[in-house]
Amino acid sequence: MDVLTANGTTNIQTSVTGVTAGKRKFLDDRRDQPFDKRLRFSVRQTESAYRYRDIVVRKQDGFTHILLSTKSSENNSLNPEVMKEVQSALSTAAADDSKLVLLSAVGSVFCCGLDFLYFIRRLTDDRKRESTKMAEAIRNFVNTFIQFKKPIIVAVNGPAIGLGASILPLCDVVWANEKAWFQTPYTTFGQSPDGCSTVMFPKIMGGASANEMLLSGRKLTAQEACGKGLVSQVFWPGTFTQEVMVRIKELASCNPVVLEESKALVRCNMKTELEQANERECEVLKKIWGSAQGMDSMLKYLQRKIDEF
Repeated sequence: MDVLTANGTTNIQTSVTGVTAGKRKFLDDRRDQPFDKRLRFSVRQTESAYRYRDIVVRKQDGFTHILLSTKSSENNSLNPEVMKEVQSALSTAAADDSKLVLLSAVGSVFCCGLDFLYFIRRLTDDRKRESTKMAEAIRNFVNTFIQFKKPIIVAVNGPAIGLGASILPLCDVVWANEKAWFQTPYTTFGQSPDGCSTVMFPKIMGGASANEMLLSGRKLTAQEACGKGLVSQVFWPGTFTQEVMVRIKELASCNPVVLEESKALVRCNMKTELEQANERECEVLKKIWGSAQGMDSMLKYLQRKIDEF
């Protein structure tokens, strides 16, 4: 891969093109396309309200169900468009009669974190301006979770990576499929932590385990994540959806005031701390993304992943 130079825009664009082509071939070879395509089609065609491009929103009896089903990115990864849609759906749920929100995903992957190809393409134009815009998008996205007053329940059906894993402690209950796994390999792809993980991971799993995830990128199985407090409960894959829906309906039958006030009591001393952590993390991300070294690290990471397959 070309290393960034003083006049590295051409080299970056060439690298991005190669990485994009390689990643697309890798995904085409690896993805279980018939299953995913049928499932995506089924969910999108049967949904009659709240149409979005990258998510599906179902207004159920007592709760709102938000499913990641991205078209603008691969493997439910997050770019500003996806994040804005999730924020919009959460804003609607906050204002309507929903007692809680269920967040899950379509397909075999929960969320692969940030959409690096999207970011790299834009960073080739004006690193300083675009890194500021991207950091702001993440700041707003994470703050939406921090400030949401109703319970957010997450059903993790598959891999949760990067920001897809770090936002989980900002939610209230996390149920995982036995096949799910969790990883925050930030240093591997040349990025600093996000999603308030620098505060929440040490709180829930202790400093040693948090550092192992945030610095070394240790991958946790669903059972390991449950043992460390990142996940509330693990269910067998064959009955995962049924187990989740039974419990969601039980929660949705509760008094909405009790649910909201109970969450407020648990979170009352955390809001300011989390907002400040989110601000710090986004400032560091902006600094890294605005540097030539940061861009080079991301490009090399993407190229290594493609070369592995």
